[in-house]
Amino acid sequence: MADEPIPLFNLQAPYQALKPRLHQAVLEALNSNQWLLGPQTARFEEEFAQLIGVKHCIACSGGGALHLALRAAGIGPGDEVITTPFAFSTTAASVALTGADFVFADIDPRTYTLDVQDAERKITKNTKAILPVHLYGYPANMEAIMHLANEHGLKVIEGCSQAILSQADGVCVGGIGTAGAFSFYPGNNVSACANAGCVTTNDDELAAAARALRHCGRATDDPNSYICDGYPLCMDEVQAAMLRVQLPLLEQWTDARRKAAAWYEEGLCGVPVTLPPTPPAGWSQAFSLYTIRAERRDELMAYLRQHGIGCAVYYPAALYSQPVYAHLQLNPQDYPHTQQACQEVLSLPMFPEITPEQVQRVCDVIRAFYEQDATV
Repeated sequence: MADEPIPLFNLQAPYQALKPRLHQAVLEALNSNQWLLGPQTARFEEEFAQLIGVKHCIACSGGGALHLALRAAGIGPGDEVITTPFAFSTTAASVALTGADFVFADIDPRTYTLDVQDAERKITKNTKAILPVHLYGYPANMEAIMHLANEHGLKVIEGCSQAILSQADGVCVGGIGTAGAFSFYPGNNVSACANAGCVTTNDDELAAAARALRHCGRATDDPNSYICDGYPLCMDEVQAAMLRVQLPLLEQWTDARRKAAAWYEEGLCGVPVTLPPTPPAGWSQAFSLYTIRAERRDELMAYLRQHGIGCAVYYPAALYSQPVYAHLQLNPQDYPHTQQACQEVLSLPMFPEITPEQVQRVCDVIRAFYEQDATV
């Protein structure tokens, strides 16, 4: 009998395990007849803020979290925000939608996160913020980023969607910079069934601004007063209820991902691929994705898929290469580490329910791919 396929993600396993609780939570939210900014959202905000270790959590619809955080931090036309070109499209788009300009800095070739030295070279009199992305669950170099930001009077907006419960120097991401932005898009370590996200911060003024902005600019103390040009970005009660069911299990799921990463590290020992970096003391990685670097990446990806193993590339094209930004005429040669990563990274199956046997099978197939060359 052929081996069962191994998916890249497994959304069905947690859904089936939590199905009764999820359905009950959804029905309670629907039966409340308060479908926006109700008790589920308020409790989710309290629970998530406590989990991350921040004063404020502002729930919102998913793709809007980064944009909301930037607007609430006062970023707008004429400003520049330094960020990474090796990330999901919302990273640059969120900056552009504020009217500000994004400025790309290259990535650290080891961690795939923002190269702080290159970011420093990009600072101008118009720079107002740095937007690091904690990619694949590995924290950006927040100590260096915060030092640079404090030296130049800049805001720091953390992109945290792939790194829930990752820590840098013992502090959860999303609680280090001026604000953090999270997405609970299906496939992330905590998943809603639609777009949902949140902004985290310890800044009272930013939190108040974010709460107004997400609700069409409405003042929190007067429903008939609109204090800014805002958006309809409220998280609905169904999403909040579903997320609350999952939050108590997040630490357990994260531990399971870290165990799976350790199995990969053992199983791929001696295979000519580059494994994820080992975090220093006081740091931890959430492993939203388990991403290796591989020569002949596309051939390896095809080989894995032929053997029923899910895999994908995040990201095959940098943001400066996307058609929407072609008019900027950015030179890929200015970002050599990003260019190389686009050609070499490959994400392997990673989810809390993955078994040692499944990980070993993935490793065996990768090893066989490279050993077939040695026998030719």
